[in-house]
Amino acid sequence: MGKSSGKEKSPSIASDNLESKQQLSIIDIIGEGQIEGPISGLKSIFLNKTPVQADDGSYNFNGVEVEWTSGTQSQLPLSGFSETQNEIPVSLEVKYKTPIVRTITDPYIDRVRVTVGVSSLYGQTTSGDTYRTDVKLAVQISVGNGWVTKKTVELIDKKTRTQYLTSVILDDLPSTPFNIRVARITPDSNSDLLVNNTVWSSYTEIYDAKLSYPNTALVGLRFDSSQFNGVPSRTYLIRGIRCKIPNNYDPILRTYNGIWLGEFKTEWTNNPAWIVYDILKNNRYGMARRFGQFSVDKFMLYSIAQYCDQLVDDGFGGLEPRFTCNCYITEQSQAYDLINNFFSIFRALPIWDGMQLSAVIDRPGDTVAIYTNANVVDGKFTYSSSAMKDRHTAVRVKYIDPNNGWEPVTEYVADDEAIKRFGLNILDVEAFGCTSRGQAHRTGKWIITTEKYERQTVNFSVGRAGLKHLPGDVIGILDNEYVMSQSGGRIAAAVNNIVTLDRDVKIDKNSYLTYQDVNTKLVKVKVLSQKSSNTLVLEQNVNSDQWSTWILTNINVSLRLFKALAISENDDGTHSITALEHEPKKEAIVDNGAVFAPAKNQSISWGIPPIEGLAVSITPDSDEYQAVLSWTTPRTMNHLEFQVAILRNGNLVSRQNVVEMSVTMSNLDEGKYTASVRGISTEDGRLGDESTVFFTIAAPETPTQLVFASTSNTVTIKPIMPSNVGLGTVFEYYKGTTLDEVRTMKNYLGRTSNKLIDADVQASTTYYYGVIAVNAAGRSGMCTGSAKTADDTVGTAGGIFRIKTADGVFPANNDRATQLFHDVLGMWPSRDTVLIVYSADENNNVTKTETKMYDGAKWIEPALFLDGNLLATGSINGDRLVAYSEIKSPIIRGGSININDRFVVDSNGHLTVTAADELGKFTLKKNCMEFFDEKGFRVARLGVWK
Repeated sequence: MGKSSGKEKSPSIASDNLESKQQLSIIDIIGEGQIEGPISGLKSIFLNKTPVQADDGSYNFNGVEVEWTSGTQSQLPLSGFSETQNEIPVSLEVKYKTPIVRTITDPYIDRVRVTVGVSSLYGQTTSGDTYRTDVKLAVQISVGNGWVTKKTVELIDKKTRTQYLTSVILDDLPSTPFNIRVARITPDSNSDLLVNNTVWSSYTEIYDAKLSYPNTALVGLRFDSSQFNGVPSRTYLIRGIRCKIPNNYDPILRTYNGIWLGEFKTEWTNNPAWIVYDILKNNRYGMARRFGQFSVDKFMLYSIAQYCDQLVDDGFGGLEPRFTCNCYITEQSQAYDLINNFFSIFRALPIWDGMQLSAVIDRPGDTVAIYTNANVVDGKFTYSSSAMKDRHTAVRVKYIDPNNGWEPVTEYVADDEAIKRFGLNILDVEAFGCTSRGQAHRTGKWIITTEKYERQTVNFSVGRAGLKHLPGDVIGILDNEYVMSQSGGRIAAAVNNIVTLDRDVKIDKNSYLTYQDVNTKLVKVKVLSQKSSNTLVLEQNVNSDQWSTWILTNINVSLRLFKALAISENDDGTHSITALEHEPKKEAIVDNGAVFAPAKNQSISWGIPPIEGLAVSITPDSDEYQAVLSWTTPRTMNHLEFQVAILRNGNLVSRQNVVEMSVTMSNLDEGKYTASVRGISTEDGRLGDESTVFFTIAAPETPTQLVFASTSNTVTIKPIMPSNVGLGTVFEYYKGTTLDEVRTMKNYLGRTSNKLIDADVQASTTYYYGVIAVNAAGRSGMCTGSAKTADDTVGTAGGIFRIKTADGVFPANNDRATQLFHDVLGMWPSRDTVLIVYSADENNNVTKTETKMYDGAKWIEPALFLDGNLLATGSINGDRLVAYSEIKSPIIRGGSININDRFVVDSNGHLTVTAADELGKFTLKKNCMEFFDEKGFRVARLGVWK
């Protein structure tokens, strides 16, 4: 009978009342000092990429204490960090009968912190109720032959299902060495219903030492470790090293007051010109010791710094400095590479001008000198242009984005018209020290514009009198041969406003004469009339020396501008000049080229990037399968996710959005799948173009047939599939003397992805083969077939063979070489067959040969080459005799033999043999032998002579 009444209740569970709460103290080295410091207090300190204090003033973490030093020589120690600690992990369970002992040996230790606890602590009744319980531990120090308990850890009426740790400090330590022991006072649990395992986590050696770390910027943090799962990552937003800057410069307002006399002050700046000057001139962390007493052109850097501070469009309707530098140098690098990185920020090259380090910067400038055919050596200009493949139509610029958690992002810059004309040619660059999207965009625009408009380089030489500029200066060139007119030369005479030139010229109503006056300044004057073929009347008087350089420009002929890159002195006293084509409008094109549309404090000015390189890989997953989709994009953007759709046999299996450029799909059944991926903006829902890949999860089909190619000592087997293979399909090969033996699969030959060559065969023998297709989803059935090897005496090759081709080049592809042998000679090569591929001219003279030997599976280099001019018509046609082990009955006709001028047979069959020590010579001509001494006198003759 059943119960007529009853009473039930759910188990009671006591609440946990143990929680680990330890104070974590960390000192981080920020870098070299002296730095300016955090930008905005706790808002500039990030724990696990989250600011301690939010922008609205609320706190994301509680109880965080921060102290920092700027890194001066005389700075004081961090006040809250008056000790140095060395934590040693133990991580062992403490049993009642087996206390754990550790030895302290360092005599300089002041205190020891011992961290112990429980892995979990609770009791449970048979009815399922859980309750709180007790456990005790003793921390002891050895004294003499015994142990003295210094601290006791008592957990009374406590419960936790997770690890709980607590620490005790041991002061008044005995002389080292001494032992510390952690002993369990509570007996071990002998029931599964009572869980009270105790652990010794670690001990920490503490040294009372106040260290100031001079010239090192520090940040000290203290916070409750219970807010984190482990030690959090720390990131600091700071203004870095205080540099030497001009004493008339305000680095915040970016203004310069009055005339600079070359004096400096020390303040923070992110102007790259003064950062590189500080790197070059600092004795401690810079290059001053290596640089020695050499100077840096600070006045050139002053000009560059002003150029960097000029305000340009930021792309969002505002203004920003043209160039800034915000970088963190964490790795040692070559000085030259580092200098070039800094100079690249403001588009410059470091140069040595003979007295000091200066810079060539790419910016507009006045023309300082003109050159024509009349004032260069031999009147020659040599031009070279960049290759079309080196001109990029799009650039991906990587920079650090403050609006994206200071993570690297990519700015895509393209010239759509150039792409339509020349195609897409992308260059990937990393903008050093760049944290502005506008600056990154200008970097890409500058690269594209430079390669588009400044394609030509010129080289020419001048005498000492013609050297009138320095590297970095803009010069004008008018090459008469280039413009195909007499438009440049020297002034023969000048009287008032009438000038006589050194050659005849033609003018029009818009002609202008440009010349260098007595002060070497360029003067451009309008031409009023032409008195004679070489005499012009100008709008104003001419103040020029005789033989000064002139150029004549009009609507059809203009001066070409170049920027001097290098000047070198030649042995004959002349100077060689290298200059690059200069486009003065490039700066305006670059600085005014960016327009970004802001949205929710983020910039979205491009379309959703397309999906590239979509691929799939399949692996077994228990009784089902797992597919991994992966892809790339040509650029990245904020708020970008990827929409992934999977269809099986036309039916939707899953659709999901992912952040990463890969996704793993598990529990897939067999079938035909379609996977599509497209980008999607999480801000406004815009979708990018869809990319699709097809794949099948199924065992491969059985090969339809086996194709054989056999010789006397090899059999090549190639399976033919009914459709394209996928999923990494490979083929297993089996062999036997009968089909039944093949089907037992005892003689396994191996796996390949295409075909297999069996070299373990004998001539005139039939062999049977079986092939099974295998992939991640399973195995196909076996396809079988047979092949008979050729007779080793009939129909197969042996010895040395030659084939004449157009180029005399041996085929690089092994199968193509074998097929060539078969197509020309009507047989298959056998082991040790040597094939000479050669070409010849119209007189049948060999122009090129290449030779290889067949080892039964592939063509290899022969073991022996006999080089020489051996040409045997009708026997061996080539300039090289090749052998593997022996040469059987070669026939050599025509020509002569000459071995080191010691053994010579001429074309008439006359033999001359000369002794190695030149002490004698022997000749054989027709019917006569003659012997000669070292002086050439005949000493004997034998035979018939006239």
